[in-house]
Amino acid sequence: MIRRSYRRIFVLSIFISSVLILNLFQTVAFSYAQSNGEPVKTPSFKFHEYSEVFNSNENNTSINLEFPELAWNITDIELNFTNIKLDREIKTIEDNDLRDTLPNRIYRQNNIQKRLGLAVRLEITEVTTLYGVFINGKKTNTTEIIQFQIRGYDVINNKPNDTIYRKIDLNMSYNPESRWFLQDFSFDPITLQIGNYSLVMIGNDTLSNSVSYYWSANDINPTTKNLYTSQYVNSWSTGTINTTYLYKLIQKTDKIYYPEDIEMTAELNGDEFNILNGPSLGTGLLKIQNISYFLNDYTIHIPIKNKLSVSLIFNYTFYMKSTKTFFSESSLNIEENQDIKWVISPIFSRISINYYIKFNLPNEWFNVSIYRKSGGLWENISFTESIYGGKRLFTIHNNTILEGAEWKINANSPNIVFNLNLPELEWQPGQDLQFSVNSPIGVFNLTFFLINPLGFGYDTPIEVKEIGSEDVPPFLFSYTLPSNSREGTYTIRVYWNNNTDAGVQSQEFQINIPPVPIDPIWIILSVLITVGVSIAVIFSYITIKKNRIKRMEEAHKLFNKCMDVLNLEYLIVSDKKSGLNMYQQNFSGKKIEAAMISGFLQAIHSFGIELIKIEDQSQTIKLEYKDSIILMTEFVNLRLILIMKESPSPNFLYSLEDLAYEIHNSYGNLIDNFNGNVKPFYSIEKLLKKYLNISLTYPLRLAKINMVNGTKFNVAERMLIGKAMSFMKSNRIDYFYLSSLLPEKACTPKDIENILNLIERNIFQLKEKIEVK
Repeated sequence: MIRRSYRRIFVLSIFISSVLILNLFQTVAFSYAQSNGEPVKTPSFKFHEYSEVFNSNENNTSINLEFPELAWNITDIELNFTNIKLDREIKTIEDNDLRDTLPNRIYRQNNIQKRLGLAVRLEITEVTTLYGVFINGKKTNTTEIIQFQIRGYDVINNKPNDTIYRKIDLNMSYNPESRWFLQDFSFDPITLQIGNYSLVMIGNDTLSNSVSYYWSANDINPTTKNLYTSQYVNSWSTGTINTTYLYKLIQKTDKIYYPEDIEMTAELNGDEFNILNGPSLGTGLLKIQNISYFLNDYTIHIPIKNKLSVSLIFNYTFYMKSTKTFFSESSLNIEENQDIKWVISPIFSRISINYYIKFNLPNEWFNVSIYRKSGGLWENISFTESIYGGKRLFTIHNNTILEGAEWKINANSPNIVFNLNLPELEWQPGQDLQFSVNSPIGVFNLTFFLINPLGFGYDTPIEVKEIGSEDVPPFLFSYTLPSNSREGTYTIRVYWNNNTDAGVQSQEFQINIPPVPIDPIWIILSVLITVGVSIAVIFSYITIKKNRIKRMEEAHKLFNKCMDVLNLEYLIVSDKKSGLNMYQQNFSGKKIEAAMISGFLQAIHSFGIELIKIEDQSQTIKLEYKDSIILMTEFVNLRLILIMKESPSPNFLYSLEDLAYEIHNSYGNLIDNFNGNVKPFYSIEKLLKKYLNISLTYPLRLAKINMVNGTKFNVAERMLIGKAMSFMKSNRIDYFYLSSLLPEKACTPKDIENILNLIERNIFQLKEKIEVK
């Protein structure tokens, strides 16, 4: 077989040498490379995403609408409000201190000269939840404590009765700068029904004669009429009308409102919108339609305002419509006398339950098909086609769009017919090749390629003419044929294209070279060249074969290394003598009984020592346990235990021996003196990264990229990026794992190579976060 290969190589070398000899008389022509891509620049097509979001929330004071992506344009918002009422407010009963003769002091000189309590009427006209009371007053510098109470009310004598609804220690400090003090019930708010109550400040007969408490009063012109105050000496006095002590209530009522009665408005993007009355009390409606609000944040904040000085609390449901525009690249296949084949490959990312796509295609296109692939074969998907504004409008409906699926749109367009006129069909090197093109007028490009007899020349066009609507055919082309052009049949190929149509025409012609007399010296030179080239080709073949085998081995080694790390579930480093764990790390998230496994392996090891009586021998044990592979490598005074989903590659076992040696080299003394403190061994993680490359198990982030006009990716890289985006969206997180991109037992070395390439290009960015136990 090897001799036959060398024989073929020798024959090939003779052929190449012959070609080289001929080229001594007519040197190499164009070195254009054949291209399998598009010969013309392909356009991008616009797609419109539409999303409708529904949701509801209760007990809110403002509206915050969450959105999963930026750059969307909100077009319609509908809000329905229910149970509209006031939030917690501060209601002032009296704050004007105009005391004249009204007693407002609690004191005790003796059993006769004393006043132990002050009270004022509290009138509740609607069910009210009370969170606290501000009172205005002061006290002497004392630590003695009296109480503040909410009591029942004697409506006959206008004084407190004996019913106590709530009592706390009076909050009042000796502070000349502050006169308002909060009596706080917010830890356990009290709900008061409609009726009359008493606010009471009260001490007892144990007060010393140096203590005084004051409650500021107004008995001249109180803001709230028909209030009563009462004082306690040995009993409560009959109430005095139109007098009050100063207080404010922190309250919330159950009264509900029509939004128009309180001038309820919503603010969006600096504009205020009136909220209209709903069908019943406490309900409202707001429709904001035909707007254009571009999201620059993931949350839309809509403050709710009213004419009162109090925030509102309400329930609401919302319906929001939004749209987003993006462009998708296309590819096309142009062949003579055949329809043009277009392929558009958009990426759809569903953000809501109701999500659909619309896009336009040229009216001249036909055989439009839409395909979807979700883990299997391509499926032909139904769609709706209509005419809107004179253009063909296609709609991909909500029920056909699956998260993470791939999409492609196929279509045909007519091959644009135009004329290529080459007056002469035989030319010589160095002459000016001239031809003309007659085509329909408009805005388009004409791209000229010259294909040599070997079929090369598609890589780089000779000339691209940008034709405007004012240009008139024929369009002339002129090109000087290189003086070293080879003899043979050449092809002029001209592509016509704009953003929606394309066409191609070609014309063959001959380049003829006059014969040149052969000098005998060239024959001798040709023999020498033939021998030299043959030797060079044979050595080149051997070198190429070796390099190819080496590259394949390196690619397979890299693949095995990555798959070994992804198969790793748990790692334990333990003291060989005691069996205690010094370091352990979980790579799978599963709960594993590390101590039990370590003890089990310690028992196996002890049994082995009794058999062979060689305690310091280095060895690696492999066994199966509960659908897992357990590897145990021992070196001097340490034991390295790994739990894996599948058996590792041989190179991985070599890495384990290197790792065990390095751990012993760095931590051997600590292991000999191990006393249960695992903190000094945390840095073993650095050795794991070096020898096992565990960084591949860490979370990855996706860099911000522009899939249309920015960074270029091949098809496999696009699929990996799409899978990463789908994984993060479906799990509502901003990171992903390498294992989420690779189907188990179905990935190839090429998959690993593409992933590592994306990491190296900083498209996939390592987010190192690991828990060391």
